[in-house]
Amino acid sequence: MSLKLDLRPIDYIESERKPVQLKRTVALVLVVLFVGVSAVTFIYGLVLSRSLRAERMELASNIERMLQQSGKLGTELKKQQALYQDFGKALVLLQKELPSVEFLGVLERTLPPGVWLQKAGLSPGKAALSGFAYTENDVVSFGRALSEASVVSSVGFPVTTRVRQESGASVRFSLDCGIRDIMSIAPGRDEPAELGEVASR
Repeated sequence: MSLKLDLRPIDYIESERKPVQLKRTVALVLVVLFVGVSAVTFIYGLVLSRSLRAERMELASNIERMLQQSGKLGTELKKQQALYQDFGKALVLLQKELPSVEFLGVLERTLPPGVWLQKAGLSPGKAALSGFAYTENDVVSFGRALSEASVVSSVGFPVTTRVRQESGASVRFSLDCGIRDIMSIAPGRDEPAELGEVASR
């Protein structure tokens, strides 16, 4: 009869008897990894959801504010358009009427003592004058003074006729003048400066 004795430590012998279950260990590791990844994903999704919710609320607030600003800008735009139309009408009125007013001022300054007007007809871009003078030289001087005014573009040759009147005048005359557009009057002279003062009023 033979007897076998194992003199190795008991822990070593028991560990050798239990087979290593590799599949169970791998499965346990996979479960732990899955739970960890799921927890991380859930936390990240929660944080991202709150961040997106805050951004959405901020965007909604910005959209509401922009809509309010758009309404205000639309109202202001309508006001500016109405103001622009008023300025356009005022400019058209100035272009039509102000040269005539300026021309009358020129007549007042350039009319010699020996000449007086009987009639002054004004139309857009021109003026027709008629009156009396003591001599033809007075008429020529009057025409020369008119031609030097910046508001006058041209002065036609005067037509004179000798007449006898109780007032002593011996010449009847008529002449035509061209009136410049207000936008073409050169700056730096007396008449345009006064024109600018009138426009600024």
